[in-house]
Amino acid sequence: MKVDSLLKDIYALCEEAEDVRRKKEANGDSFNVFNIIGLKTEEVRLHSALIAELLNPHGSHGLSNSCLKSFLKMLDLPSDYFDSTKISKDYKERYIGPVTKSEGGRIDIIIEDGNHALIIENKIYAEDQENQMLRYYNYARKRFPKGYKLVYLTLDGCEPDECSFGGKDFEIDYLSYKNEIVDWLNECIDIAIRKKKSLIKNVLIQYQDLIKQLTNTDMDTKYSKQLLNTMLAPENAIAVGEMLSIQSDWLSEIIRLYIFEPLKIFAIENGMSSDVDMDYGEGGFWMYKKEWKYYGLYVWTDRKNDWCNMYVGVSNFDTPKRNEKILKRDFQKMDCLENVPCDEWPYGWEYLPEDIRNWDYGITREIVEGKVAGYLKEKFNEMLQEIEEKNLEMP
Repeated sequence: MKVDSLLKDIYALCEEAEDVRRKKEANGDSFNVFNIIGLKTEEVRLHSALIAELLNPHGSHGLSNSCLKSFLKMLDLPSDYFDSTKISKDYKERYIGPVTKSEGGRIDIIIEDGNHALIIENKIYAEDQENQMLRYYNYARKRFPKGYKLVYLTLDGCEPDECSFGGKDFEIDYLSYKNEIVDWLNECIDIAIRKKKSLIKNVLIQYQDLIKQLTNTDMDTKYSKQLLNTMLAPENAIAVGEMLSIQSDWLSEIIRLYIFEPLKIFAIENGMSSDVDMDYGEGGFWMYKKEWKYYGLYVWTDRKNDWCNMYVGVSNFDTPKRNEKILKRDFQKMDCLENVPCDEWPYGWEYLPEDIRNWDYGITREIVEGKVAGYLKEKFNEMLQEIEEKNLEMP
């Protein structure tokens, strides 16, 4: 099969899946209470709280220690690792003392019975703290000499930043929402069905759907399997392999063609200059007027290797050749930006909406169809209007 024919087949499958998504939305099948009340990415208020409650044998779910046993099995720990009658009620957001280089902080989730402990650091979008896992490791080895398990939970199962280890070497298990937590929730849902806990079952199904949205894996299983089978067919596999070998270059070009090029035209239409930094590291796009000596309007990321956590704001081209005292005078939060000014963002900044915050393969449709560029044009327009209305100094 020729490559163009393969791509047509893949496109047809994607369009079919998109049609199903639209119908689900029209029928109300996309209703998700966690999205509605704005808890989608709330690590503490939703994700840690719900997971901790499920792991707690005395939780209000009424499932006893079934979910905990399933989680322990996933970590290759025996089902009787804990004495359920002695598990502490202080199992989430546990304060372990003032933060130093080697101790203290707050543990997101901890299940312990005085002898053994399961400690989970839960990361959705938050940055790693210096010596964070080292502090939890020191706490665990002092308090639970009979055994403990440190778990680092993220959307994709990545490892902590080196700064979190504090230069030490110790064992950590890495789990992902995308794979392990989704599978674990499947088991919890089955447990709820067997125990006839329909309310718990429905909540867990909605929560699992939310996780699939966060990890860009919510394409209906039927279509994802069809897509995979098409790509694995002998006549297609080699072509797919060739395409995957240049996937990072392809994504960079998609971002350049469908986001940065439209923004460049937008800048010209507004009598502004623009520039792009697409090298490895942090980077993005910025636009500015000739009379602006230091500042520009930016869409930026600190993780350009995977274009995650994109945000917008007013920043400086390089460290301005101005002293800090003068810089502080520029601090004035713009109403159209959520977060307060700081040294690098003197008029404020904010993350892009969750559904277009991470520029990866999961939002190719949104990028190509202009949703991302359209949003950024609107946001830049808001910023330009506020700068003009308030006569903000852009030195």
